[in-house]
Amino acid sequence: MRRWIAAAAVGLAAVITSVVPTTATALPLAPAPVAPVTGIPTPCASTVPFPEGATIAELQAGITEHFGFALTGSQWTEERRASIKILWQTLDAMDCTTYRTDLQAKVGGNVGLNAASISGYAWGDWSLTKGGYVTFDFSKFQKALDSGDEGRLTRLVAHELAHVLNSDRYEEPAYWQAFKTLYAQEGSFSSYAGSSVTETFADVVGYYVGRCALENPYDTGKFGAYYDFAKTQVFGGKEFGPAPGQEINCTVPSADAEVPQPGAEPAAAWLEGLAGE
Repeated sequence: MRRWIAAAAVGLAAVITSVVPTTATALPLAPAPVAPVTGIPTPCASTVPFPEGATIAELQAGITEHFGFALTGSQWTEERRASIKILWQTLDAMDCTTYRTDLQAKVGGNVGLNAASISGYAWGDWSLTKGGYVTFDFSKFQKALDSGDEGRLTRLVAHELAHVLNSDRYEEPAYWQAFKTLYAQEGSFSSYAGSSVTETFADVVGYYVGRCALENPYDTGKFGAYYDFAKTQVFGGKEFGPAPGQEINCTVPSADAEVPQPGAEPAAAWLEGLAGE
């Protein structure tokens, strides 16, 4: 009898051991949230963080190596490091999407970035100051940096690159036909774009990325249709901030930030310069 009880006890212990794990298994941890960058609340996870200690020559080489743009112009200087940083971080912040490769493909991969003075009020242009190049006037960028509106610069970078993406519009691709239909329904998006459908396209994209730009039209809670177009047709579902009208956190948690953070009102002296974007 005792042998039977002992045998039964051993068998029961074996059953319990087979059902109950002998060691605790840790639950998977949620991924760490992606830290915002200047002007973009929810960027892509960085694959190429801005190298703070790099020389200007190293930064130039890095932009070409990692983002595929040829560089030219006289404003790749130490004085313009803050502007170069915003350019780098904006490119990196969009790089989990096909935006950059899509726009480069429109011109056979032959698109460059020109850092140079632009006559008149324009802060940036595509293939006007220099054919085949997006030109940024970093000397004008400094005015926005001094006014604490880096978000507008992020928007400007995405805006000018959108003109490259849209350079095939004369071939009437499907996305462009869809956007023209949308524009006919929705109308004006921003004061800058006005009644220009091409500038509206660029601003719909630019403000979609640069959600922390002051006076962003998406902040009004309107323009959901334009927002959805940028989300689905341009960025493959990636969002860089909350839905239109929702509160946005535009702070960048960096104790040693080199430039002011978004939030200050733009100075009237440089606001008129936006007319040439």
